[in-house]
Amino acid sequence: MPLSSIPNRVGNYRARKSNGARSAEGRQVSDTEQGADVARFDAEVRDLVTTGRMREAADVLLSRLSPELRPFLHRLLRDVALADEAHSATCERLWRGLGTFRWECSLRSWSYIIARREANRCRMRHAHAGAQETTLSKADQVAASRTSASGKASTTSRDQLESLRASLSDEDRDVVVLRVDRELAWKDIAAAFLEDDDASPEAIEREAARLRQRFHAIRARLASAMGDRAGKAGTSAKKVIG
Repeated sequence: MPLSSIPNRVGNYRARKSNGARSAEGRQVSDTEQGADVARFDAEVRDLVTTGRMREAADVLLSRLSPELRPFLHRLLRDVALADEAHSATCERLWRGLGTFRWECSLRSWSYIIARREANRCRMRHAHAGAQETTLSKADQVAASRTSASGKASTTSRDQLESLRASLSDEDRDVVVLRVDRELAWKDIAAAFLEDDDASPEAIEREAARLRQRFHAIRARLASAMGDRAGKAGTSAKKVIG
């Protein structure tokens, strides 16, 4: 089965940000404008594909999405070398699968589904080989550098939350990043987690429900930990976690 069949049963990407997005000029972009931009991009690539300009279509796809997939993979894997490896594999799969992509979700959703799967495969390969090397996350670096001359640590609620998020399991961190940082729909996230390219709609619905429950548990756990660390910070943690 071609790789492009992965998203055939998932919902469309919700091109939304809770606090909006900004254009290249720095102005606020509405949800409507953002959705229209996603639709225009998909239409542009689809037109190139249907007219047989596959190389040009792939170039447009990767020039738009590759830059945002790289930091996404770095955030998931917390290791530059592993993330770059997963990024290369993702771009190759996008390039090879574009010709048979059936357009039942957005290109962006499809790209993130593939990227998360490649990240997970990369983890498993390196763990199995015993060659996985990890680097300090940004949150770990912050925590290590926050000690003042008097020996007192001073961290913001956001720093503490990042540190707690970095301590999550790989799967829990992936759920948070895909849902909060990238705002994918639950069915898209479920498709990213399922390794079965031919998963039934019912299987995707079940996985989406499982991941929603897991996300709520993660959010409650992080909020509780934030509250333990900083009194009322649990409230602000909920706002940041989503």
